[in-house]
Amino acid sequence: MEHTREMLLLPLSSLVPSPQNVRRHTAGQIEELAALIDAQGLLHNLMVTEQVIGRGKATKVRFAVAAGERRRRALLLLQQRGRLPKSHEVLCELVPPERALEISVAENSGREALHPADEFEAFKALIDEGKGIEDVATRFGVSVLTVQRRLKLSAVSPRLLGLYRQDGINLDQLMALTLSDEHEAQERAWFEAQPWDRTPAALRRVLTAGEVEAAGSALVRFVGIEAYEAAGGVVRRDLFDDAQSRFLSDAALVQRLATDKVETLAEAVRAEGWAWVEARLDVDSHALRQFVPCEHTLRKPTKQEKEELAELDSRAVELKREGEALNDTAEWSANDAERIDLEEQAIEEHRKAIKGALKTWRTEVKQHAGVIVTVGRQGDAEVVRGLLRHADRKALAASQKATLRAGAASPGELPGDPVQLGGLVAHRGAKCSDNLLRRLAAHRTVALQVMLSRNGDVALAAVVHVFVQRVFGDEYRRAIPALQIAPQLSAHALQAVADDLKQSTAWQVLEAARLAWQERLPANAAEWFGWLIGLPQNELLDLLALCSASTLNASPNSGAASDANALAEAVGLDMADWWEPTAFGFLKHVSKAQIMDAIKEAGSEPTVEELSALKKDALVVKAVSQLAGKRWLPLPLRRPPG
Repeated sequence: MEHTREMLLLPLSSLVPSPQNVRRHTAGQIEELAALIDAQGLLHNLMVTEQVIGRGKATKVRFAVAAGERRRRALLLLQQRGRLPKSHEVLCELVPPERALEISVAENSGREALHPADEFEAFKALIDEGKGIEDVATRFGVSVLTVQRRLKLSAVSPRLLGLYRQDGINLDQLMALTLSDEHEAQERAWFEAQPWDRTPAALRRVLTAGEVEAAGSALVRFVGIEAYEAAGGVVRRDLFDDAQSRFLSDAALVQRLATDKVETLAEAVRAEGWAWVEARLDVDSHALRQFVPCEHTLRKPTKQEKEELAELDSRAVELKREGEALNDTAEWSANDAERIDLEEQAIEEHRKAIKGALKTWRTEVKQHAGVIVTVGRQGDAEVVRGLLRHADRKALAASQKATLRAGAASPGELPGDPVQLGGLVAHRGAKCSDNLLRRLAAHRTVALQVMLSRNGDVALAAVVHVFVQRVFGDEYRRAIPALQIAPQLSAHALQAVADDLKQSTAWQVLEAARLAWQERLPANAAEWFGWLIGLPQNELLDLLALCSASTLNASPNSGAASDANALAEAVGLDMADWWEPTAFGFLKHVSKAQIMDAIKEAGSEPTVEELSALKKDALVVKAVSQLAGKRWLPLPLRRPPG
């Protein structure tokens, strides 16, 4: 049936939506359509029906768009952006109102969408004609990345594109196959795989076999993509991954570049005077078990370091506030969140580097200890200083014994400077045997346990410190099991080196506290957890303090001298409150000269001549009475000089 076509040139402002338009959702792709109209002009006329609104002088004529509502909105968008004048007119076909509905249905159901493969090839044809990627993106209202992706798809094997047109392969699978530019590799990955093994992830694994994925590789982050490419390495990029994953084809080159970089860093560390320096690409916690950290001290930060730390702290506070404000906004920005996160990571790395530089080791220690230079889990360089092998520990201990026997100071040290030995402070010339040092350390440990058990705040901080060391500390101090703390009671180990320990005041006080809590605990151990939950927080802290104190071990072979001394300072430990020199516990284990020095230091009356005339046993008996109540301590039990 033929219909007379009436064409009208109508002002855009006179066009309105039609209630008879069957398409209800018209918001999609308006931007893209506007760009097409701007570049190509309006290729299809709008179909409208006439509407008369109002009566008399207020009568107005409007034209309702029965077919072409998306085009009308795109034209309005161009007009708002100044691409079309306010008086712009649109060529429309006027249709009778009774035909509006059928025309709308016919237009929306009687057309077939362009197959994506046709669109890929059309974009390729435009580029082949000499148009630039940015020009094509602008003319079609899409991003440059969209054009790049369509061009990538157009370059897939014709055999696979034909299969895609026949619905034999879906778009996600096709996108995965673009990881390779070689048609043979694409076809091999598809046709040699079993039907159930053709997922996009499986296809990507096949095409990138033997390559290094940048996102999951600490070595790639350490080397850097730019350095790898500069050395001739090829990078395969996945355009269809939002993160644009990158795969490095030459794993051997990555290893070589990383090895060279670690060796360069190690060479600089060798100039510090360590006994040995090893460069390793991978160091796990198991490999580090063969080492123990040697004692170090912390120097005071310089003025510049203090200023840098203060600036970092200030900026960290600003970023925290910025992040909190971002969380409170209605429009959350992923870019801002990522920027804040990256800057916070950079601040933490900088802070860690400054604090790490404050560690110092004595020359004597460095002559036996070493350093491992490696790559951290995040792809940063890690320099683990102050490590002792088994042989190193023996050599260092022999050196320290020789120094103590000689009673001489190392170059640059004063004769009275303390030497850290397993948490005790042994002064040069003290001449305490190893067995005696261990005995004294056991007494000091139990006294420290009592003090810690009475200080919930410090005990809580000590327990938290264990977690912090495991989670944030150096690699060689991390525990292997995930999220585990394994308390070990130290009582048996301490009694093994100090058989008089149970007679000490500290032991008896600690045992009384244990018994008091034992009486309070329910008889059935299955009820303990519920009972603990019901305890007031202050009582729970007291119990935590006692339990954590019972695990403390500050014996010379524990390797925890720094922690033990820090705890002793925090709780204000004074061993004169807990220990007196007894015959069996101390005096029989030292020389007559040391006993006489002790009596003299304590300010007792006997002269040197009187004491010298006594035999060792008689001198010991005399010393017990002379030192009683004088709060005299041997050098290893005295507080480190502040």
